Amino acid sequence: MKLAYKLSLLALTVGLLVSIPLIKAQDVSKAPPSDVQGPDGHHGKGGKGPGGPRQMIDMLTKKLNLTADQVTEVSEIVKSHDAAMKALRDNQGLSKEDRRTQTQAIFKDIQTQVRAKLTSDQQAILDKMPPLGPPQHGKKKGGNPPPPSN
Repeated sequence: MKLAYKLSLLALTVGLLVSIPLIKAQDVSKAPPSDVQGPDGHHGKGGKGPGGPRQMIDMLTKKLNLTADQVTEVSEIVKSHDAAMKALRDNQGLSKEDRRTQTQAIFKDIQTQVRAKLTSDQQAILDKMPPLGPPQHGKKKGGNPPPPSN
């Protein structure tokens, strides 16, 4: 019985010693800031890294001067589309054009839902901003088209 106890204690001690470097390696204070660009000058793709939902939420919060309640609502909208964006990125069977079309549809849906949570002044600012989504290389950057009148 004493031998089993000593072996268990030894295994626990070794496990703790081995895990300390792993815990230190996960130190988030050394993580790069979310606005860091990659070597190609572009922000990273979706998910939690640069160019992902957090960056979009931060950008909208800053440019539209969102209230705390609006930040919560916008965060829920953006994050609710994150799974769809990941599935789209992971779907290797799509052509480049199909992926682009579906990505644009997701971002358009995000923009429509976000716009509904804004004041009229904030909507005017959003309408003047480039459309949400990845950069449109080679295309003229303009404002958003006016919303359909009901």
